[in-house]
Order: sequence, then structure tokens, then C-alpha cells
Amino acid sequence: MTINEDRRGAVVVLAPAGRLTVETENAFSSVVKRTLSAGHEFLVLDLADVPYIDSCGLGAVVQAYVGACRRGGTMKLANVTGRTWRLLRITHLLTVLEVHDSVEAAALSFGPEQYEAPDRAEVRRTGYEVAH
Repeated sequence: MTINEDRRGAVVVLAPAGRLTVETENAFSSVVKRTLSAGHEFLVLDLADVPYIDSCGLGAVVQAYVGACRRGGTMKLANVTGRTWRLLRITHLLTVLEVHDSVEAAALSFGPEQYEAPDRAEVRRTGYEVAH
């Protein structure tokens, strides 16, 4: 799994690529904790390139949300499709987690004081290669 981090103002977009499962959830959680510890509490989790999430991966997503909320922020999801959408619906997490059709829509939902569009913002991208 690879996790790209894209900072746009106060909003950090985390974009994992690969399966979010028992094999990768520790690495995912480490990146989230590092991001939150750096003072970034407004997160967008872009799931466009995550084809599969198991129960451990879903737990890691919930932990990321709770971690952001405990720091006074929140985490929103973007590009949720197929099996992942059904999983969120069945577990009733759609009543807890805010889901948007795109990263841009999710980031804009934080408001202009938190988000700056990529053409105006100083965008800092970091990629994490995580082994499983």
C-alpha cells in the first residue's frame, strides 16, 4: 500500500492506494497518527484507489475519524464506491462519517478558512510506501 498526503491549507488529503486490510491497517494508522500529531486535524480520506476494506481496515478508518475529532477536527471520506459504500451502509457508519463524491467537494466542505484550492495553496505532497 502507498499513501499519498496532499496538504491544502489546513486540510490534509490522505490517499491510500491498495487494500486496507489486517496486513496494512497498522501502517495506515501510523500515517494517520503522524499527520494528527503534526497538528493537522482536518482530514479527507480519498478511497478512490482502495479496492477492498476488511473489518480491520474499517476499524482503522473509524480510529482515524475518532482521532481527528478528539483533536477538534474531523475526517471526511471521498470517492467511496461499490463494496466499501455497501460496507459503510450495512455498518451504519454512513450516519457517522461524512461522505463526498470527490476530494474537492470533501475539502471544500471544511469551509474557505480551512481549505485553499491547489492553484492558490501551497501544496505539499508526501508519499509513504508501507510494507505489509
